[in-house]
Amino acid sequence: MRNKFLSQLLGSVLVMTATPGLAQAFEEINDTLYLENKLAIHLYQASELADGKRALVSAIELPEESILAIDIHNINSALSDATSSPERIRFPFIPPGKTEVTKNSAGFACGFRIVDVMDEDIRSDEIMDRTDLCLSLSDLRVTGALESNGADALRSFNEFMQEGRLHSMNSLSKYVDRMRAERIEFGVIEKAAVQTVISPIKNCGRGCLTVTSEYGMRNHPVLKRKRLHKGIDLRAATGTSVVSVLDGKVLATRTEKNRRTKRISGYGHYVIVVHPGNKLETLYAHLSGFKSKAGQSVKQGDLIALSGNTGIGTAPHLHFETHIQGKRGYVPANPRSYLGSILSSVAWIANLFKIG
Repeated sequence: MRNKFLSQLLGSVLVMTATPGLAQAFEEINDTLYLENKLAIHLYQASELADGKRALVSAIELPEESILAIDIHNINSALSDATSSPERIRFPFIPPGKTEVTKNSAGFACGFRIVDVMDEDIRSDEIMDRTDLCLSLSDLRVTGALESNGADALRSFNEFMQEGRLHSMNSLSKYVDRMRAERIEFGVIEKAAVQTVISPIKNCGRGCLTVTSEYGMRNHPVLKRKRLHKGIDLRAATGTSVVSVLDGKVLATRTEKNRRTKRISGYGHYVIVVHPGNKLETLYAHLSGFKSKAGQSVKQGDLIALSGNTGIGTAPHLHFETHIQGKRGYVPANPRSYLGSILSSVAWIANLFKIG
């Protein structure tokens, strides 16, 4: 009992006295590598075939300029195996358009997820929630690490891509594993780095922040098709200041365009911010302008964009998403879980009268 009391007391002291530098150290550990593909690529997933055997089959042809993410440990393991034990990652697979199982001489890295794709239909597909997708290492060559990666991850991956050197990736993977172990052992310290999410609309909190469309399945007001609304829509006039809800780094500033007409569509102008310290990714869409750039570090409350009505929408508003890290990667979560205490809603009235 005495030891338990001392442990609880020590935990309280650690939370109360953790220095800003220590909290920042935990916050800056990002164990994810973010990549953007320059050409269309195929992602695969394991499937059981008619004869009971298993093979990788094409899950999706991912358009160029999509963003992928993979755990640093997973990508390092695949790259290391490709050098020392290539048979370990030469999984049987069925090439797109074929029916016969074959082996890929380059091997596969698995554990990928799709962070973002500039295609309204793909974005609403369940494939976006998978965290077990595989990529041929030959296709890894048409990807590039985003500037918004941690400095060590960016340097290590680029060293491998340009020079074939794996030493830095191996060292980085070991460091990440060590930090994970310390996070578990000293979890009380990590809590010191966690912030409370603030309103994404500047100076608009309780009594001001209004939801006009909720998270969940809905009939799209423009496309007239039922699909998952992965965020919430917040009332905001064009040109309203949009801020980062937490400390983090801008992963990307993007503009979605119809691939045939080249007209702005879907999310229009949007920003994605990663928050490693809080194990969150946030997305802000239908913007009228950017006030930040990819790779930029931001503090909670920093201006990142201006709200608007670009892309597919019926009126000016801010579409806001939160993606939370679980055991297998990031998945969309209802932003009300983080903003509930300061939100009001008119969405139930719209649903009652079938408005929108």
